[in-house]
Amino acid sequence: MFTGTLQRKILVVVVSLITLVMMLMLGLFIYLDYSRTFDRTRDNSLQTAKMLSYMDPVQESITMQNHTDLTPFVDYYQSQSGASFIVVKDKSGQILAHPNPERIGEVTDFKDEYTAIVFGGYYSEVSAVTMGNAIIGVSPVYNDDNQLVGTVKVGFLTEKLTEGIMERAKRLFQFSLVIFLVAILSSVWLARIIRKDTLGLEPQQIASFYSERKAILSSISEGIIAIDATGHITLMNTAARDILGLAHRHISEPIQSVIPSFELTEQLMHQEIRPSFELNVKDKILIVTTVPLRNGMNPKGAVITFKDRTEMVEMVNRLFEVSKYSESLRAQTHEFTNKLYRISGLLQLGNYDQAIHMIQEEIDVNEYTNRLIFEQIKDANVQAILLGKMGMASEMKVSFIVDENSSLQKLPSFIRTGDLTIIIGNLIDNALDAVSAQNQGEVNFFALDIGDDIIIEVTDNGPGIPSDALYEVFNQGFTTKEESGHGFGLANVQKIVRGLGGDIQVTSDGTGTTFSVYIPKEEKSEGDFDD
Repeated sequence: MFTGTLQRKILVVVVSLITLVMMLMLGLFIYLDYSRTFDRTRDNSLQTAKMLSYMDPVQESITMQNHTDLTPFVDYYQSQSGASFIVVKDKSGQILAHPNPERIGEVTDFKDEYTAIVFGGYYSEVSAVTMGNAIIGVSPVYNDDNQLVGTVKVGFLTEKLTEGIMERAKRLFQFSLVIFLVAILSSVWLARIIRKDTLGLEPQQIASFYSERKAILSSISEGIIAIDATGHITLMNTAARDILGLAHRHISEPIQSVIPSFELTEQLMHQEIRPSFELNVKDKILIVTTVPLRNGMNPKGAVITFKDRTEMVEMVNRLFEVSKYSESLRAQTHEFTNKLYRISGLLQLGNYDQAIHMIQEEIDVNEYTNRLIFEQIKDANVQAILLGKMGMASEMKVSFIVDENSSLQKLPSFIRTGDLTIIIGNLIDNALDAVSAQNQGEVNFFALDIGDDIIIEVTDNGPGIPSDALYEVFNQGFTTKEESGHGFGLANVQKIVRGLGGDIQVTSDGTGTTFSVYIPKEEKSEGDFDD
């Protein structure tokens, strides 16, 4: 019954309800009309009989020896009262008025009038004696001496009463049919309006679409927010809540409640939506794309998709560090290849003493460096980074020195390799870039883990940082280089260091720069960080 299209379902429900209501109403109407009509007819028949029994023509006709003709008189009151028949008898049972003129003058038994002629009672009942089933009212007739001299019987045929009830029910049924047709047309119209509002989709299609949409939105890693034309949120997926750090979905709230700097409402009104742009929200860089929703030329809202560019930047930086580490290894290999070619040349020229001296010098440097790195720097990741940077510094003709007072044990597990690569790699790269143009560029690395903090310092003898720029070096996008694409390294370093619960400081006196990083050995929870 409830399968098929939406129009069929609505039509079936409406037809069923209207049919049920019509049947109940018709049945109730017939029952009430029947009861009311029969009660009213009983009262009418008795009152008419009483009225006629008190009228002089009836009393005189009964008391006179030669009865007068009551037919005209009775016919008049029969037509006025709507009665089917009126019967008048005297005390002997002689009929003085009857619907059949041939029976006037006959003497009959008192069947319907027995109670009235014997006990003088007034009553009404259903009888079939005179002309078939009829509701009759019977009244005794008294003369002036208060003697019972006859009876009056007024009857209404039940067949005619039923015909009247059925006629009224028929008219009500015809009126109900009009309502029935109007209801059917209205249900068809309503179904079409609903289909138009639902873009022609059936309920089962909408349910399937909703389930699919919910599953798709939950599986998408990008944040999605839908808003209406007034800028209030109508939809938000789980990824959007996670990216924005929200506790609930903020449905029906303004978009500014979750993205304060977002001015989409005004843009919607002017239809000037930028397809893609960046926003800073809660220390995160979001790449935002908006797709307007319009009904013709009228704006209905927009769908906002965004992703966390911070993660992308971190990934790019880590890939960059891996690339730089690979380049460092390549540079180191290239540097050793050059030295091997030089040694080979010296041997071919017979300069054995000079070749041996060069080999011994290289051995001494490598032994010192390896001893310093492998004996005093126990963390393998830091060792790998330093070895790679040494090769890079050698290729750049920059002196890279690991402070002999350095001492570093294996780092705690909460300090990830990627974080370590970004911190140390960016600081050393910036220092190498700062001294790359000098004849005697020098970069010093120092690490110490005595106490509660891990201390890492990178010092260079470059031109330094102007005092008015010291407070801006950690701002994203700030750079002293002329080339584009810089200004993110130190900002990422600061973010990672603070994420580990530590701090980073910079000092510069015009003849060099020192970056100092302090990272606690114990991982801190969010409640332990300073505001």
